[in-house]
Amino acid sequence: MKKKQIHRSILLALMLLVAQPSRLLAQSLPAPLLEDAEQDCGLTISGKVLDHDTREALIGATVYIPELDRAAVTDAYGNYHLHQLCRGTYTLQVTYIGYETERFSVKLTSSATRDLQLHSDARVLRTVEVTGEHLREQAQTQQTLSGRELEQTRGLALAETLKGIAGVTSLQTGPTISKPVIHGLHSNRVLILNNGVRQEGQQWGAEHAPEIDPFVASEVKVIKGAAGVRYGADAIGGVVLVEPKPLPKTPGISGDLHLLGSTNNRQLATSATVEGNLKQIPPLSWRLQGTLRKAGNAKTPDYYLENTGLEEKNFSAAIGYSKEKYGAELFFSHFGTKLGVLRESHIGNVQDLLYAIERGRPSNADNAEFSYSINRPYQDVQHDLLKARGYWQLGEAGKLEFVYGWQRNLREEYDMRRRVSQLPTLQLTLNTHTTEAIFEHEPLGNFTGSVGVSTIYQKNTYQYSDFLPYFTGTTAGIFATEKWQKGRLQLEAGLRYDYKYLQVKKLENNRDLIQPEYEFNNISGTFGAMYDVGYHLTFGLSATSAWRAPGANELFSEGVHHSAATYEEGNPALRSEQAYNLEFSVDYFSNPRLNGSLSLYHNYIRDYIYLAPQPEPVLTIRGAFPAFAYTQANATLTGADLSLDYKIATGLMLESKTSLLYARNHSTDDYLIYMPSNRFDNSLRYEFGQSGNGGKFSDAYVSVGGLYVAEQKRVPTKSEQDFAPAPEGYFLLQAEAGTTVHFGKQPVEIGITGNNLLNTVYRDYLNKLRYYADEPGRLFMLRIRVPFSFSKN
Repeated sequence: MKKKQIHRSILLALMLLVAQPSRLLAQSLPAPLLEDAEQDCGLTISGKVLDHDTREALIGATVYIPELDRAAVTDAYGNYHLHQLCRGTYTLQVTYIGYETERFSVKLTSSATRDLQLHSDARVLRTVEVTGEHLREQAQTQQTLSGRELEQTRGLALAETLKGIAGVTSLQTGPTISKPVIHGLHSNRVLILNNGVRQEGQQWGAEHAPEIDPFVASEVKVIKGAAGVRYGADAIGGVVLVEPKPLPKTPGISGDLHLLGSTNNRQLATSATVEGNLKQIPPLSWRLQGTLRKAGNAKTPDYYLENTGLEEKNFSAAIGYSKEKYGAELFFSHFGTKLGVLRESHIGNVQDLLYAIERGRPSNADNAEFSYSINRPYQDVQHDLLKARGYWQLGEAGKLEFVYGWQRNLREEYDMRRRVSQLPTLQLTLNTHTTEAIFEHEPLGNFTGSVGVSTIYQKNTYQYSDFLPYFTGTTAGIFATEKWQKGRLQLEAGLRYDYKYLQVKKLENNRDLIQPEYEFNNISGTFGAMYDVGYHLTFGLSATSAWRAPGANELFSEGVHHSAATYEEGNPALRSEQAYNLEFSVDYFSNPRLNGSLSLYHNYIRDYIYLAPQPEPVLTIRGAFPAFAYTQANATLTGADLSLDYKIATGLMLESKTSLLYARNHSTDDYLIYMPSNRFDNSLRYEFGQSGNGGKFSDAYVSVGGLYVAEQKRVPTKSEQDFAPAPEGYFLLQAEAGTTVHFGKQPVEIGITGNNLLNTVYRDYLNKLRYYADEPGRLFMLRIRVPFSFSKN
């Protein structure tokens, strides 16, 4: 028995001795696991490390295999080589400064070539290139026009300037009157801030254009969706921020001169800016600016639109004193315009209205000629704005800022029925005083934020017509916003309370004076989140609420609205509107090849106030007029905005914008009336860059594109039907070209724009004159800008 145990022990020892060399050999092989006894360990993997977007080679990138603890560095051509590898599965970990660390899994069965692509680290890029543009101040979608993009719109009204932004269009009354529409909402639901002051005029009218000179602005920003927390009640549809450039801080005098001319309506315009800083008093700066515009009758492809000219005279002045810890600024502007209204749009009775719609063109179209003359009917509007601003740095506590604004809006409307009189048919004077005080605290850990209070006092008077009553209104609000940011995540929240008091004085039945009083108050809130996932990609989500009290016109207007040629009736029982807006957005940015943004929104408005067409006209001593009455309904507006820029090749760019909107009236179980139709805008741009031996030309570009606006088929069919069906969809061919010419050290920027190049006959659903006439035909606009500078050493 003992011998058997000894033999077994000897046999086991021999077996272990034989197995030991193979175990030692296996441990010495540089591969994860052997697949067979004859493993090949002379394999090579090689390739290039490239920028994912530009496909440029990255020199000095590190390619590391953690399983083997071996690495290689790319050479001057971006090539890497790893030799003496066995068959197996490996991880290639690639690192390079300014780029995200990437990991690639490779199954190696034979020598192979594998190119490795790295994405730029968006967080690193933002520190040098896009601060504040892609890490937005708030989660809501916003877009800014500045630089060359804004310069290309010079000579257009503010609403026309903004039409290049997805989700923004315009509500028009002929070729000279337009106002911005954001996600289907306009007038009192879109708040405009002119140099930091709420623009307050008679903006309730669909044919009342904003009294703002776009030449003042160096930047125009649009915030889409309800923004009532920061900007106050009424901002249900969005906010338009019109901002001039900061006053100069270096000694010397500089400025620019704009010259414009266009065909079709033969517009001539000039605008000049002069600004300076005093060497003897460096904190003191100043600016003067003025604009003149004149245009005559616009022309459709077949006939002139009689009495559609405009005249405009604007000027502004600013002076500022700025120190590190405190400063002050004073700004004044005057906007004056005279706007002709198509004569055939003022019709005395419903039968003539039906004839005009059926005729399809103005009755005097065959005899109409070009003229700069502006006769009745027309509007004469004057708007003055005075702003005073001061700020004070409170050390480590933060910054305190105070803004006071005074505005006087004088609107005169001249109809067709007082030709022998020089007096207007309606005169409205609105005086507004606004104040705002904001305290921005210094960062507390990951928190930044502000608190503020604001007030508005208004007084409206009238003459010649009591269409709109006397009223005084007082609004007071208090708000707080806070932002938390850590790593790639940013959260924000805000709350605001507003109180509004309105007193109206009105003669009832032209006999009894009534003085109803209204009090409205409500809370607005916002919550948003943004997350930077890397690879140039950011996601945003925002939930906001805002409210709007009914205006005096919605409550008590009664009679013929002359500039609209309609009979309108208010409703004293209207309640406040309450909007709840939900938005999801995706931004793909800082990519040399592809950039874009997508936003999906859903806006629910409880007690939405609108003018509903009435089935029967109203007979007055001046004739019968189409009737409209203010009413309320629960409504939803759902849509999507998409903007894309794709670099096809060096200098060649494809730009695409899409706006979709679906609006529903839940109280009538029908579509919501007067909503924008779907729009698709695409263009190709080619940039030449620098040319010429001496660099005589620079920044040259040419673009061609097309705008397609679909027919609005989502119109009410059960009730509140329009006077004429929605027009057909249309396509417009557009083109632009421009360059900067250098005369020695003096640059001169030249650009030409062509609209409706095919001279297409069309009508737009949101143009109130579509009942009577076509839109303007082919138009070319020439722009010249001459910057100048006289520096003082």
